[in-house]
Amino acid sequence: MLRKGKDELMRLTDAKPGYELEIVELPQGNIKTQFVRLGITEGTRIKCAHKLPGGTVVISKRTLEIAIGSDIAKKIFVKKI
Repeated sequence: MLRKGKDELMRLTDAKPGYELEIVELPQGNIKTQFVRLGITEGTRIKCAHKLPGGTVVISKRTLEIAIGSDIAKKIFVKKI
């Protein structure tokens, strides 16, 4: 965890399956652009659906599921809701 208290921030890689999360910060550049195209922005509520071997994190937003590699997931900050 990066910040203690009510608004604890964590990297997406630290989330456990089943956690309901809110995106706090996405990495800048092309990665952020791709997430915006998928409807994922700061403030979006998601769920950590699965964690795969190798560190890949699968998130879900309604019926959409997205697999995010560990290198990118480490750069995404979320908070548990």
